[in-house]
Amino acid sequence: MQPPKLPFFTRLILLIANAFLATYPSASLAEWPDPVAHDVMPYHTSGLTHGPMLGKPMPNSMRVWVRTAAPAQFRVVYDTKKPLTLKSESVTGETLAGKDNTGFVELTNLKANTRYYYGVVTMIGLVDTRIEFDRPWPSFRTLPDASNFVDSMNNKGGQFNLSFSIGCCSRQLLPNAPLGIYANPPSFLNLFKNHRDDIDFHIVNGDFTYEEVLNGTRAGYAANYKLYLERGRNMSNLFRYVPYLTMYDDHEVNSNLDGSGEVGLGNGDYLKRDDALSVWQNYAAWANDETPRKAPLRFGNGLAKAGSDILIDLDADFSTLKPEQVSTIHIGPFMKGDGRSLKDRGGKNIGVYGLKAIVDRNRLRVTPPFKSDGDIPYSIGTHHYFDRVMGNCHFFFLDTRGERSKFKGEKHAHDKDRFILGETQRRWFLDGVKKTAADFIFVISPDPWVIYHSGYHVKPEGGTGSKGDGFCGYVHEREMLIPELDAIEKPVLIFTGDVHNSLAVQITDNVWEFMCGPMNSAGHPIGTAGLPPFGGWFDSEGRTVKIKWVAGFPDNVHYSRQRNTFYAVVKVNNVMKSAKPEGVGYQYVSYDEPQVIVQFYDGYTGKLVYAEGISTLDAKSERKVAPKVSRWPYKK
Repeated sequence: MQPPKLPFFTRLILLIANAFLATYPSASLAEWPDPVAHDVMPYHTSGLTHGPMLGKPMPNSMRVWVRTAAPAQFRVVYDTKKPLTLKSESVTGETLAGKDNTGFVELTNLKANTRYYYGVVTMIGLVDTRIEFDRPWPSFRTLPDASNFVDSMNNKGGQFNLSFSIGCCSRQLLPNAPLGIYANPPSFLNLFKNHRDDIDFHIVNGDFTYEEVLNGTRAGYAANYKLYLERGRNMSNLFRYVPYLTMYDDHEVNSNLDGSGEVGLGNGDYLKRDDALSVWQNYAAWANDETPRKAPLRFGNGLAKAGSDILIDLDADFSTLKPEQVSTIHIGPFMKGDGRSLKDRGGKNIGVYGLKAIVDRNRLRVTPPFKSDGDIPYSIGTHHYFDRVMGNCHFFFLDTRGERSKFKGEKHAHDKDRFILGETQRRWFLDGVKKTAADFIFVISPDPWVIYHSGYHVKPEGGTGSKGDGFCGYVHEREMLIPELDAIEKPVLIFTGDVHNSLAVQITDNVWEFMCGPMNSAGHPIGTAGLPPFGGWFDSEGRTVKIKWVAGFPDNVHYSRQRNTFYAVVKVNNVMKSAKPEGVGYQYVSYDEPQVIVQFYDGYTGKLVYAEGISTLDAKSERKVAPKVSRWPYKK
């Protein structure tokens, strides 16, 4: 669908005006952009409704996302200096009706560790995309790479420092709502004011949105993202300057999502996964890396025969489907409030299925066999987990919701057939952490590992045991993972969320869990986290761990009154900057043992509340004494 054309004379006038503005920039650098001179056009007249936002940061590229009122073409202009004009270097993109009028472009062939200014051009010209008139013009800095800091004597490997922020659970409610949460999260404002020039990217570690305006359609899910971007102006503003990466948790789909990955289950809320994630892909996951394990989600209507294991869809082309990209197949996917009956959704065949084989372009062999004849609407899920290496840091983003089994209750927390990652993801993860050449392993896990998530904040009489959100409800798989991580003589930092609290926990000599949040949601009392001490040893389902710091949230305050918010900034120190022995400039001296500093900040004040430093030396068992030899030979 093409956007409607403007009248001929209107288009002619705009063409002449734009050509004039492109050739004769009107304002000096100090004055630019000057709206009096029509350097830029007001946002509300541009056809843009949301964005721009930045994502998928790389040393030589950056993504820019926008949403428009109707399907449209747009351009992103960019340069290392201001002012921008219509003749600046640019990339053209389009927003599509099938993606709710969202779209992104990739700016490529950029210089590493370099500041770029960028702007969005629509049919009216260059748009003023500042969230407030007094804000700086939107810009970003590309990631550094080895070429920026290589030093033949001090840093032959070209190591560089890296910094990122991370947080979870950014619920927004109107000021008169009972939980009293700010509609426009202050934590994102403090990130912008205090850290935007220092951090390389931000990680949204789950619960980007919450279920506020669902109406039984994908448009309802999309409305949540639009609402959060409009109401949460501080968040929208930050992502104009700082790119992000993300992984979903439950509230992007359904509260307490579990069971999507357990083949053989029947009807349940876990069948909401793929419709919700198709919207998440358009509004959030566009910022993530592509992987050979991920494919576009597929939806269709097939036929089933009782006792047969063949799914038939004469309108499909399964020849392009790759088995390694399929997680589970859902028969009867649905959205809350869509009004469809069980019969409409597949009747007795509703449930979670596994892919056994691709028979031909119209047929799949699945397991288990179907129970009855009839039409079967279906969705084919994919793998959303991914990893990326940045310098000497290897990030693993885990999908802790979409491939897990059903939680059977606290009494079954140690059952061997219960899992969060599942065999395929678990094998990928363990192979990756064992083979990586990186010095630091960062695990991005939206759900906690050794901290509980109980229902204490809602129902204290129910106790403080796990309600199944994190690994305390799936202990067998956790205890398959932690010993493998412990055997690696490298620091493994697991960044978690879901529970509305912040904690620093040492699990083993070289494995830590840092729970970072909430960025705006109401706080959970300490009972929700399983009653860990405010510093001390803690029993986490049979594993003794060291609680080094807890943000707070006492049990004598109802969670609707717990207003504290937190975010974390993580700094990786690989090199120190020093003067050269002579002349002008720096020399970059690499550390023999680099360090990570995890810093927690108060979301309202922006003040530091806790910090912990971890060195590669902390993970090494051998005490090898360094020789007392200078790196720099003495010269007479």
